[in-house]
This record gives sequence, structure tokens and C-alpha cells, in this order.
Amino acid sequence: MIKQSITTTDAHVVREHLSSLLQVKNLVVLLGSGASFHLGSPQTRNLSNQKVLELITSAGGAASGTDAALLSVINPSDNGDLEQLLNGLQLATSLARQAGQGSVALGTGGDAKTYPNEQVESLRRSINRALADACRLPAETATLEPPFDSDPLRAHRTFLSRIVRSRRSNLPRPRIFTTNYDLVIERALDELGFPYIDGFSGTVDRRLNLAYYGLDFHRVETTTQTVVARAEGALYLHKVHGSLNWRSSVERDPLTGLESLEVRQSADAAVGDDLVLIYPTAAKESDSLAYPYSDLLRLLGDAVQQEDTAILAVGYGFADPHINRLLLRSLASNPALNVFVADPKAVLSDEDLVTVTDNADALGGSLAETGVTPKSTAIAALAMGADSRIAVLTGDFGKFSELAELMPDTGTQGSVSPPAAITSLIEALERATSRVTPPLAGDDGP
Repeated sequence: MIKQSITTTDAHVVREHLSSLLQVKNLVVLLGSGASFHLGSPQTRNLSNQKVLELITSAGGAASGTDAALLSVINPSDNGDLEQLLNGLQLATSLARQAGQGSVALGTGGDAKTYPNEQVESLRRSINRALADACRLPAETATLEPPFDSDPLRAHRTFLSRIVRSRRSNLPRPRIFTTNYDLVIERALDELGFPYIDGFSGTVDRRLNLAYYGLDFHRVETTTQTVVARAEGALYLHKVHGSLNWRSSVERDPLTGLESLEVRQSADAAVGDDLVLIYPTAAKESDSLAYPYSDLLRLLGDAVQQEDTAILAVGYGFADPHINRLLLRSLASNPALNVFVADPKAVLSDEDLVTVTDNADALGGSLAETGVTPKSTAIAALAMGADSRIAVLTGDFGKFSELAELMPDTGTQGSVSPPAAITSLIEALERATSRVTPPLAGDDGP
């Protein structure tokens, strides 16, 4: 059902709805790649073979003529989905190994060519590394639109700050879940000075310790160590598909001699094969069953099953079955669950969106009754559903950068001031101080 047609003057309608959602007992925020598009997050669909090769070379890799030929076989339409490309490469080598062959024949009829397994696997690894490198945001090669060209993290700071400051102090901490590899959320929280728990223990040697999600921050009296109150501005961060600064290693316990997988945070910016990431392939659902992803997804499943819960899904395209399953099950079993989805393009084409917004009689009716054809996407299916607990915001206001400004703002604007403004203030004070004439030696002053 079409609940509301929003214009700039009607923005308060969305803000009021968001304000009510922010006051539920358990707030779950799910951020996908769409939350980073304004920072140059890589597109993974409708890619030509040349674009894939450019993605590899921009990450410092070397794309050979054989790689180009292999891509043309895997993606003959020259308009591919990166997930499907990686699936094809992975499937080709898997079948060859299963048959005990060192190479795989690809193509049809007389055009079929044989490629060594290592060559096919090498191209897959190169694309994976290039994708991870492209997620280092803001992208150096991207031309960002104002105001993000001078203040890239403005939208993330605004979004996170308003979520934290708009909730009553006696409510549980917000829980942020993200499928993104980038470090934009962490950097924005650091700029805000907000404490957060990301599941890691330690300072110098930071290791994943999921028991830390059971901890919280409190203010104490420094002299008596008495708890004064719960600290403000804190939240929990869960990166369910891994992160660019996570590294894996197999370690042997010195007491028992047993080996186990450890996940550590690293300051090293190099992209290697030890990155702890779930890459976009058909195997990502089975990958999610392994450590640490299975434990992180369990935390998501627990969070959405709580009473009086709201899910804010922003920039998430519902392309991950293992996450969708958790959300749909919670909708089926948790009547006290509300879902808000924001996406600018997933429901209607630009033309159909204009048709709906220009038709005042469309309010209260279904999309089918307006004469438009919704897209064949999961978000469009949610929008067409009859469940009043689900609200979908589409159009320009569905962009993360626009939604951040729509979030209710009960805090101070100074909390999201860009660091550049603070730096300029310090520099101005230093210049003013330098203009003061110092007293002469031996002069005690007035």
C-alpha cells in the first residue's frame, strides 16, 4: 500500500515515523553497500569485462590477455554480475578438480579453449583482491559530490549521532549490523568520540572475543570507583561479513597443543589472502556457517527476535539468503517487530516513481492499482506486501545520505561538526596567540 507521497515540505512525516522507531526497546540497524555508494563503493552489477579488468589494475594487479579471453568466455554478454562471474570461475575449477583434471575447457564447439586450473583460480583471486581494495573508502579515484568531497564521513556521523542521541537513556544500546567490509562506520564513530563494542578484546593485540558483546560502558567515580551512571553515546557494532582490517591465523594453544582459528584486527592496509571476508559468490551462504560469521549471524538472529524491536535496513538489497532467512523468520514469529527499509531505486523505475508521486489518488492504494509495474526485487516485494509492520522508503529520500538528514535530531548540532572545523578553530587560536607580543626579558608585566 502507498502510505505517503513525500516532498521536501513533507519530510516531517518520515522523521516522525523514524522518531517512533528509535524509541522501541531494541533497535537493530542493518547497513548494506548502498550506505557507502556516495563514497565510491564499487558497483558489482552490470559490469563489462573491461570494467572488471580495470578493477583489477586499479588495485595494483596485472590483467593479462588470457584473463580478458577467459572473462569473455565466462561473461559472453559483456554485461555481468560480479557475483555470477566469481561463481562461474569457482565452479569451473571445482568441477575440474572433482574430475581429477588439471585444466578446464570453456566455450562451445570449435571455440572451446582449455585453461589451466591455476589460471582460472588466479583470476578469481585477483577479482576478490580488487573488490576488497575497492572497498577502501572513500575511494581515491572517486569524484565525490559536495559536501562529501570535503567531509566524506558527514552522512555517517549524522546518521549514527542522531540514532544515539535520539534514544532515551534508559533504553538498550543500538545494535549496528553491517555486511560492508569498509571501515567507514568505525572512522565515523571515532570522529564522534563515541565508544563502541565491536567484539574485540585487547588494545595492542586485538582478538575477536564475542563475549565482549555482553559488556557495556559505565561512568564511575574516579576516587571511589563507584558506578555513577551508564555512559552515553555507546553502541554495538557487528560486521557479519568480515572487515578489511580482520586477519585470520591458525594458532596452537601452549597448554593443550590444540589448534584454533584466531581473528585479529590489523593496522596493515595490504590486501592479502588472510583477509576475513565473505566474498559475493554462491558459496557465501555456506561460508556464513563458519567461524566467525555463524556466531555473528546468531547475534543478529537473537536481536531481531526480541520483543518491541525495530529494524532499520538502509542500503541493504536483501541479496543474502542467510540474512533474509533470519529477518523473515522474525517477521513470522515476532508480532512486536517493525521493519523500515530505505532504498532509492529498488521499487520503481524513475518514470513510474514520477507517475505515483504525481497521482494524489494513489495514496492508500496498492502499487498495482496505480498502473505502474514494480521491479522484480526483494524490496519491491516487501513494498507490495500487506503487512502494516513493514514500511519502505524509496526515491531520493531512500538514499543513505538523504536519510541521514531526515533522522530526528534531538542532540546538538556540534556533535557532528567535521574535524576540519575544529582544526580551523585551533589554527585561528594559534594565529591569534602568535600575534601577542611576548614580554621583554626581566619584565614581570603589569
